[in-house]
Amino acid sequence: MNTKVLFIVSGLRKGGAETQLLKIARFLRSVPYDVKIISLKPINDFNVDFRQEGLEVVFLKNWMSHPISNVVRIFREVNAFKPEVVIAFMFIAIIFARFLKMWFGFNLISSIRTPVISNKWYIPFKLTSGLDDVVVYNSYKSKSNFEQSKLVKKVGLVVNNAISIPEMGQTNHTDIIGNKPFVWISMAHFVPEKDYMTLFKAVALMNHESFRIDILGNLFDQKWPFQVIEELGIAHHVRILGLKTETTPFLAAADGFVLSSFLEGMPNALLEAMAYHKPIIASSVDGIEELIRNIDCGFLFKQGDEKDLAGKMIRMMKMSARERYVLGENGRKHIEQNFSEEKVLQDWLSLVNQFSENKTSSLTELLPR
Repeated sequence: MNTKVLFIVSGLRKGGAETQLLKIARFLRSVPYDVKIISLKPINDFNVDFRQEGLEVVFLKNWMSHPISNVVRIFREVNAFKPEVVIAFMFIAIIFARFLKMWFGFNLISSIRTPVISNKWYIPFKLTSGLDDVVVYNSYKSKSNFEQSKLVKKVGLVVNNAISIPEMGQTNHTDIIGNKPFVWISMAHFVPEKDYMTLFKAVALMNHESFRIDILGNLFDQKWPFQVIEELGIAHHVRILGLKTETTPFLAAADGFVLSSFLEGMPNALLEAMAYHKPIIASSVDGIEELIRNIDCGFLFKQGDEKDLAGKMIRMMKMSARERYVLGENGRKHIEQNFSEEKVLQDWLSLVNQFSENKTSSLTELLPR
């Protein structure tokens, strides 16, 4: 009988955590394991038919109008599936999974994807922390923060994000002659922690330069980005392209990647840009610092400082194509060595197997020494 693995997630928004969950779920399905996903919210930003992949995904309804039926549905789904292993992504999903574990007794892997927890989840998360079998982080800073704050009680380990490594064609290392503008790309949803205001202010400080920045991310029907762009007079520099399920053409066309967040765990978008050989400029915050501080793949700027960001962007635009190529090469090599899908997904398979074969005592074999 195949091992049964259930994933619980807050919703399938097209973010880094959700993308990672689907990669792991698809991989385990190919092993083959029996895999099921429960989304606590009716959110699906992925333009795919999961049924054609043989992947069962259950979407609960809006909790404001269907609280009782949602509770009944999730209990019925778990009871019918009878998972040996549950993998929970995101704090609310982890809390739900912990309560379900008290009833059903499955093995629980809780996956934390950010270095901090919001106040609204702090108390229920801490009170139920003893129900994890293992906690998985995607950065050492997140692991350190949660363990030092005593927000977790069980053993933890770091498993990197799984990144697809694209094939790269021949690259021209010489500068292009002409008036071609430098093309930046930024990939992040329009949520407060991505701090687009700092990026927009930095762009305004560079109005005299020849460049364009393409921004990919869900706007959630917000109007303020367009208003700010108009007020700052930077519409000729900025293209807001919205949510894109396929980012490859935009990454391939870009000369550099920029991210202005004030909070990050281990940003998938930045990792993907590095895999595409792009030099990086990003804010000096915990998850990003951990990633790029010592690999010389670009520049960090002081978070929230638009002058520092503008200065670093101008510095990179003034570099030769060869110099930028070297930065991109350093980043790509780091991704190949530490974040390749082949390696990371095997790490997840080993972890799941420890539980499915009732070998939890061997879990220490996966921990770094």
